[in-house]
Amino acid sequence: MASSRSSLSSSSTYWGAYDLDPHVPENTENTEEQAFASTSTLVNEAPSLSLMFDRNSVINATLYSRTSPMYKITTNKNATRTDLCDLADQRVVATVKRREIFPDVVVFAHQRGKSVRISKWLKTMKVPGTRPTASIETETGRFTWRSDETHRLALYPEDETEFPIAYSRTVLDPPTIGLVIKAGSDTMHIEIITSFLILEHRLRMQEKRQEDHLYGLGGPFVVMG
Repeated sequence: MASSRSSLSSSSTYWGAYDLDPHVPENTENTEEQAFASTSTLVNEAPSLSLMFDRNSVINATLYSRTSPMYKITTNKNATRTDLCDLADQRVVATVKRREIFPDVVVFAHQRGKSVRISKWLKTMKVPGTRPTASIETETGRFTWRSDETHRLALYPEDETEFPIAYSRTVLDPPTIGLVIKAGSDTMHIEIITSFLILEHRLRMQEKRQEDHLYGLGGPFVVMG
């Protein structure tokens, strides 16, 4: 895995085609890097990973790391199954299964294909006075996804609220999204990406319902990308 990852690095030709939202602070990087040093005991040290979605969708998209495609997200027509494929190794590394009768599950290749209930792995938490959050259990401990004024979604070590180890970014031209992962092993990256896809999809569905209610729209259920 390490050798395949190294072949996907470097120049910024593809990255330069995107304009990041100017409302997202750019001058926090140095401060964050100092803070990440203190979290190195929590996660296995790995190079920072910046991923850009080739379209504004979390159910069907290719994720680029600088100049090269790194992951591909595919979803079937009924939106009951979403696969995350590692393009370097040409294999599915995570699968999200949405089911009507039984609980939704997630399957990771690095966990030998064992199905885990999403509600047990990605636990939703409601804290009075704040937006809903969700925590994930990883090989290195528990981390919490939060939504605030700075980041639509950001992942923090447990009990940390200032310096995220991963966060989403808004891209203006073309309109899409990015995901920055500052720490963690390859397998942890996969869990971070998968949990982000699930939570971002939930946010989009919630926003769609609110929009329909605001404008008095009705109709069949539609899965938003």
